[in-house]
Amino acid sequence: MTLSRLTLTRRAALRMGATALGGLMLTPAARAQKVVQWPLRLAYARMSPDGFVAIRGDEQSTWQAMQTRLGGLIDAIQPLQPANMMGVSAPKIDGAASCAMVARQMAVAAGFDYVILYATNDGQRIYKSEGNWFSDMFASLQADLDKDDRATGEAHLLDVAGGAPLTTVTADARPRDPLNLFDGGRNPERETLMGLTQGIERRLQDMARAAYDAQRSIAD
Repeated sequence: MTLSRLTLTRRAALRMGATALGGLMLTPAARAQKVVQWPLRLAYARMSPDGFVAIRGDEQSTWQAMQTRLGGLIDAIQPLQPANMMGVSAPKIDGAASCAMVARQMAVAAGFDYVILYATNDGQRIYKSEGNWFSDMFASLQADLDKDDRATGEAHLLDVAGGAPLTTVTADARPRDPLNLFDGGRNPERETLMGLTQGIERRLQDMARAAYDAQRSIAD
């Protein structure tokens, strides 16, 4: 499913504030009052500071692996991709509330009941250059040798019908150590993504367990 025919302006997608997304500060008990329909028909959309972005095949495999581990709890899972592959501009979004609204609309159009809206930040520091080759080289060298901040990410499970997120997870990973030869192959942002999928998986298991316990007979 692609995102198209949407031309909203966009400011800070990664700043998914509590107020904008419909009240993330609700207690877990308040969130649990909303009945989740099992098995889930689940879509997911990735965001960046530039709006919705394409989800690569290897990243899709991470979400598909979550579906495999959860077995019958997920009936279907599919990414919502921006329609910029053929030269069409991706949608521009103004704030987190619009992000949630657009993701929900696209998930409904694709026949899904729930959508995961998520974003990661690699923590890499960016150094400005003066525009000449020496400055460019120095900025690149400094970026390679300086320790970055921790990679971070967050994900929100949304009901397409609206309301506050059913659950929210965050994850982070330590930066690579440029002086450690055995640490150069790590991908902190990918580790953060793995943390998000594992966090969502645990929350879905907890929600399914609670639903099962609520339906058990007294005689069981």
